[in-house]
Amino acid sequence: MSRRNATLIFTLLSLAVPSVAGLQEEATQIRSAVIVRADGSRLERGVLKFQDGKIVDLGARVDPNLPILEHDGVLTAGLIACQSMSGMGLEANDDTRSLLPEAELVYSFDPSHSDFDEALAAGITTIVLPPNGRNVAGGLTAVVKTEGSVLSSAGHLALSFSEKAISFAAARPQFFFAAAQAGGIEETGSSVQGTRSPTSYGGIVAELDRRFQVPGGSFQLAIQGRLPCYLEAWERHEVLRALAFAERHGLKGVVRGAPLASDPALVSAFKQSGFGCVVGPFTIGQSRSSLQSVARLAEAGVPLAFALDAPAQAPINLRFSAAMAIAAGADPDTVAKALTIDAARIAGVESRVGSLEPGKDADFCLWSGDPRNLTSRLQAVYVDGRLVHESE
Repeated sequence: MSRRNATLIFTLLSLAVPSVAGLQEEATQIRSAVIVRADGSRLERGVLKFQDGKIVDLGARVDPNLPILEHDGVLTAGLIACQSMSGMGLEANDDTRSLLPEAELVYSFDPSHSDFDEALAAGITTIVLPPNGRNVAGGLTAVVKTEGSVLSSAGHLALSFSEKAISFAAARPQFFFAAAQAGGIEETGSSVQGTRSPTSYGGIVAELDRRFQVPGGSFQLAIQGRLPCYLEAWERHEVLRALAFAERHGLKGVVRGAPLASDPALVSAFKQSGFGCVVGPFTIGQSRSSLQSVARLAEAGVPLAFALDAPAQAPINLRFSAAMAIAAGADPDTVAKALTIDAARIAGVESRVGSLEPGKDADFCLWSGDPRNLTSRLQAVYVDGRLVHESE
């Protein structure tokens, strides 16, 4: 059932308690068999209190003066995907220029798109929307909630060191008219494909080096440490080049890609740079070295989050990627944090979401069991203290 008509029936301890809909604006408490804290520890028969969209308290004490909802399962913070193309239309694409540092991806966000209903049905409450990597400077990522609100319209400056950003052909306009004399088609415009600069990896670095010397704008905010960077890099040499560039300019942020980051040289480069890594999504047949990158990076203290890549991948793939990483040796608690609080830190929204702490947004999920176990079923999702999804 979608967020638009979701309803949920819980066992109420008091016959005088108003309906769930009536509870949304006043203080409410949920007692769950297990609540997972930010550090991964588990609170047995914990009580989460929330009011006006914010978490008020997390502990063991039930307030006898408040309505209470009972949940015989696991309660966690909402899941966070640090990359997805969910609901993004043509506004996210501009193939005419290689550098668009001030473009705001938030304008491609369509909160009514069905992709976000599907994300909620998988327990995903926050998503980072980046450019597609075909532009050397693709603009500013957006961090949005899947129920329709925007957390940040300038999450990161997105830069691409990947092959996609090289030699991308931009088609010139073509115009065709009927040829009066020949009765055929006459081409009155050029059909020649123009090669867009830069056309080499060295060209990417040289162009960005130049742009980072220009005062003002997103580039200077990144140098000043006021705007983290989102670097797309896949091949080993791309990752090393991206991290070396970031270190030279004093940048901070995250690398999206790096499927072979279990390579000791890449692990060392990540550790030295202070950059995090957005891994996945993983699928059937994923190489073991790619899956082991999660464990190797985590052991080196590299912050991690998971990519979703919807709509190409179904939202359930976020949990599937996490389960595959655990099966390949990653610590389960580290993976859980990569789906929640560490992902929130990478997205720059940890003060609002990612963990169940007083003062943060009341974004949480109710599961039948541990969500790291794919047999566990999602039962309900709350965003800002409102019920937005109920599983049938």
